Parts: sequence; structure tokens; C-alpha cells
Amino acid sequence: METKKEKEELSYKEKFIQINKEAKATWIVGAIAFIVWLAGGFGVYLSVGNSWTILGMPAWFILGSFGCWFAGIIGVVYLLKFVFKDFDLESDEEDTNE
Repeated sequence: METKKEKEELSYKEKFIQINKEAKATWIVGAIAFIVWLAGGFGVYLSVGNSWTILGMPAWFILGSFGCWFAGIIGVVYLLKFVFKDFDLESDEEDTNE
């Protein structure tokens, strides 16, 4: 049975701080996925060339393609569990005075 989390009550300023935090963390995960793609694809190709194969395909192709995909999925799961918060973007009347 699924339990629903309640939305957090944040002030107007706290909402923008959280949005900024989420955006920065998303950029970091994207950069990590890009680095994994570079290292898995070009790094492996430059170090061993086509001599190393996985399932009959060059290792640089497998590691560059699927490594980036796995890094992205793991990064998104991390963001969802530890960085993102569920809150309303609409401003309440009490928030406008802050």
C-alpha cells in the first residue's frame, strides 16, 4: 500500500532556494552523466581501441552508451530521494508579505 507524503509548507523565499538547489543538483547529475559518456566512450576507445569487446560489440560503444544511461538513472533516483521536495509553487496570501 502506498503512503502519500504531505506537501511541505515553505515560505516564498524558501521555495526559490529549493528550486535553485534542485536546478543545480540536476545540472551536476547531467555533468556526471556527460563525464561518464566521455570516459566510457572516448576514454576506453583511446586506451584499448576496438580490441576489447562486450557481447561482440566494442567496449567503448557499450560503456559510452549504457554507462551514461545507468549514470543518469542512478542520478535521477538520488535526486528524487534526497534533493527534490514536494511543495506547492502557488504563493499563498501570507507568503506575499514576506
